[in-house]
Amino acid sequence: MKLIFIFIDGFGLGEVDERKNPIYKANTPTWDYIIKRGRLIATDACLEVAGLPQSATGQTSIFTGVNASKVLGRHLHGQPTEALRNIIKNSNLFKELLERGFTVTNANVYRPEYLSRILDPKEKEYKPSVTTVMTLESGLSCRTLEDYKLGKGLYHDITGKILAEEGYVESTISPSDAARRLYNLSREYDLTMFEHFLTDVIGHKMDMEEAVGNIELIDSFLGELIKLVDLEEDFIIITSDHGNIEDLSVKTHTFNKVPTVILGNREKIDSINIKSLIDITPAILNLFDNYGNLDKQGKGLEN
Repeated sequence: MKLIFIFIDGFGLGEVDERKNPIYKANTPTWDYIIKRGRLIATDACLEVAGLPQSATGQTSIFTGVNASKVLGRHLHGQPTEALRNIIKNSNLFKELLERGFTVTNANVYRPEYLSRILDPKEKEYKPSVTTVMTLESGLSCRTLEDYKLGKGLYHDITGKILAEEGYVESTISPSDAARRLYNLSREYDLTMFEHFLTDVIGHKMDMEEAVGNIELIDSFLGELIKLVDLEEDFIIITSDHGNIEDLSVKTHTFNKVPTVILGNREKIDSINIKSLIDITPAILNLFDNYGNLDKQGKGLEN
């Protein structure tokens, strides 16, 4: 059993109104397929705390199963504070799976200057994201530009356009090529995570044309990935931390629920119960507890 976990920042379930929701203005054959083929669970991101959901607390809640907003008594934007870092350090999705004997990886590649700054204890301006803290606190290394050039990782924008524009690489890759990279990498690990956060950036800009282009890029990327993955054996899970891009009539995040999409064997996924962000990590751990070890045992018997 392999599981690919795709985290898309700022992607909520909005109204069927293409005047403000680019998801309905864009051409999204894969998203249409996902809704029919998988389980789409409308997932609460407010976590019983007043105010608009935010990234630091939302992502901490997703990747630890702890209601970080309740712990702080508020929603927190940006990168995690020391209090949130302690929650992540104590227990997170990567750490829990590693302790169970599974292999995990963060597929995202970091630019060298950014990586050196977030690893510098004296650095005050640049702070690591929740997924970066989780990676480092689990004893894993962050993927580098060298990994990217070897095809062993993805940049957060999927195609590497930012890397090409800044002169790190000569050219971009297609969404299909990116999907094949992620699939090939996922064959080496039990869980492979990829994070895309331009959805949140674009949502704040309220740019419909850019939003439609970004959603269509994600759709193409997911379409190729689904073709590659054997969904009778493996799983793809997609979720978000809060709404934003689905309502371009406002510049802020939204109170909308977010989609948690689970693609895989129907019998195995129908029993998964997710109501809010804090249920996602426990659900993934249950999948591995129920099916991951059986898969390893089966391979052992074959050998």
